[in-house]
Order: sequence, then structure tokens, then C-alpha cells
Amino acid sequence: RPELRPGSLSASGLMTDNGSGSGLAAVAFDIDGVFKYGREWSPDGYSALQRLAAANIPHVFVTNGGGGLTEKSYASGFAAKVTGAASNASDPAPLMSDENMILSYSPWKRALGAELANRRVLLVGDPYDKVTQVAESYGLRRAVHYQDYARRHSTLNPFRQAKEDGGSHTAVDNKTTGAMGSAQRSQQPPAADADDTDPFAAVLVMCDPFEWFEALQCIVDILCSPTPAISEYDPSVPPVPVHFSNPDVLWKAQHPYPRFGQGAFKIALKALYHTRLRSLRVPEETHDEMVASSFRQWGKPTEATFRFLEERLRAFASAPAAGGARAERFYMVGDNPASDIEGVRRANIFHKAKGNDTAWKGVLVKTGVYKDGDETNGATTVVAGVAEAVDWILACEREHAK
Repeated sequence: RPELRPGSLSASGLMTDNGSGSGLAAVAFDIDGVFKYGREWSPDGYSALQRLAAANIPHVFVTNGGGGLTEKSYASGFAAKVTGAASNASDPAPLMSDENMILSYSPWKRALGAELANRRVLLVGDPYDKVTQVAESYGLRRAVHYQDYARRHSTLNPFRQAKEDGGSHTAVDNKTTGAMGSAQRSQQPPAADADDTDPFAAVLVMCDPFEWFEALQCIVDILCSPTPAISEYDPSVPPVPVHFSNPDVLWKAQHPYPRFGQGAFKIALKALYHTRLRSLRVPEETHDEMVASSFRQWGKPTEATFRFLEERLRAFASAPAAGGARAERFYMVGDNPASDIEGVRRANIFHKAKGNDTAWKGVLVKTGVYKDGDETNGATTVVAGVAEAVDWILACEREHAK
């Protein structure tokens, strides 16, 4: 791991921060579509990071994914894949650890952990073991996974039992026979969740759930009532907050064309919530306000995630020189104009309005969502891949150092 010492002059002649006005240069890398394409990993990623580290330019990785892994686990797997794909991997290895790994839900630990530590929250995402481990590491002691909630309330999902039995959910084909009596009651799971009278305080959509139907049904029920096992609709309280970690509607998977992501799940949830409110005869004119007050988005390109990202980049650099703030030159390397480059655009608007001497540049690569001819959303430059992206950044910094 290289020593990231702001102010040190590297062999390339770059100086990222000398404490006297040169300012801070730092880079944020997307992962999907930049270092990997589906399940294929770039052979250029390792050497590109080495060149950046040699220039003493701090970097972090920021992804709208995470797969329900902890930052430490994700970073370990990422480092192994990037190193394994390299043709000339050698020490010193570039920094690839939980310290500079930002997953879509990473800001939640600080932003939501204390507030929700002892409150009941619905956890949405899979794999089950992974996301529950993340929730525990964030201090969420009363997180309830959506599949656990559905199991405890066996009638919530009419298709779950049919799927497990290999039959149909329709009454003429299920295993129930005769009148509702002792035989049928004995087949019911333990009834009531002991916490059913305790309202849900939030829903956390950490990553994509494997069972969309079940997850959507759970969330809509909770939006209609924070105690959904007790009441169908509770107009006396506002809808609980639903936090989405990833706004991407499409993402680059192994399939030749982009696949639906968590943003698509959010679209489906919004449509179903509107439909359910209409069925409950909730006045139509209130629906949009209810959604706006409840749905809370994280991940690129949101302001919350970019402010968190900037703080993490600054953590790798020295404190500002006496006398005020320094200039900051941030680079975002990504493949998605709608998330990576849109985040850059919004960040520049934010800093300009604040009068900050901070500027972002968007470096768009052609190895993911973006293809030749697509709208770039104002990217500063478009390059072939991660190697060319780092070359361009280093050239910019050499020019700045003149």
C-alpha cells in the first residue's frame, strides 16, 4: 500500500498539495463498467492505479452497487480481482481497502446508524446473510429482513407457500382442505411477531432483492401503515421513510445489453403505492406529496453521496493551509452519464453556488453503459478505458503544475 503523503513530490513531478496554494487533486472511480465489464475484469486497472499512486494523487472507489457486502469484504474481493486480471501485478500495491471503498449504502452508517440503532426497520436486499451482516455492522440492532417478515406473516405473500409446496396459490390446488378448524390452525406458523405493535421507523433498500413481489408487498404495506400486521391503513401518521441506496435504472451486467437495477425497483414501488392508495380511496391530490415525503434517494448522483465522497477524498489529504480553504480538483471516472457525470454536473453547481474553490471534471469511459454516439451529459472528456482515463488525469495535473 503506498503512503499517501500530501505535499510529497513524486517521480512524475506532480505535487498534489504543498500546503501553500497548489491545492488538492483526487480521483473517484466507479467500478462497474470501469474496472469490470459484467464478469470480465480490465487488465489495465492495476497499472492505472499504480501510476496514480506514484503521482501521489489520492483515490477512492465509489459504486452504486455493493451486493450487500461490507466495505471490507467488497474491497478484499475487488483487490483480488483487479490484481488477478493484471499482467504485471507487483508491489507496492495501490490502495484498495475498506478505507477508500464507498458502496451505495456506505453513507448510512454515519447518517442513519445512530438514529435507527434501536428502532425497527425493514431491510430489503439480498443475499440475506450478507445484507443482515452489513446492517449489524452499522449498528442497526432491530433490522428485520423482508423475507423474515414474510415468513413470520405467512399470509402476506400468497405465492410463497405455493412455491415451497410446488403447487398453485389458487384455493382449488393448495393443501388446505375442509373448514377452518384445528387441523388447519395447527399448520399455521407461530403467530404474531412480538414486535407487531412496534411501528417500523424506516425501510432500507440496501440492494436489489431477489424476490421483487415479496419485497414490494412488504414495503407498500408498511407505507400504508407502520404497523401493517395490525392495520391496513393509518392516516394519522405520515408514511415511513424509504431509503434507496442506488438510483440506477440500468446497469452493465454480463448480458450484452444493460439490465434493470434498483432504480427500476423504485419505479415499480412508486407505481404500486399510488395504485394501493387509490384502492384505499386516499385523495389523489395527496399522493405525490406522500411519495415525496417518504422516498429518499442515496447513491450517485445525489448530493448526499457526493458530499460524503468529497469528505472521504479530503481525509486522504492534509488539513487546509492556514488562512482558509484550498483549491480542490476532483475527477470522476465513470461509465454512466446519468449517474457518474450527472453527479459531477450537480456537484459543480453546488460548489459554484457556495462560492467554493472546488471543481469536478467528468471522465467518461466507453467500457460500460456509455457507447459512442450517446449523450455525454457534459463530460469533460471521453476516453477508451481506465488506462486512458488515468493518463488524461495525469496530463491535466502536469499542466496544472507548470
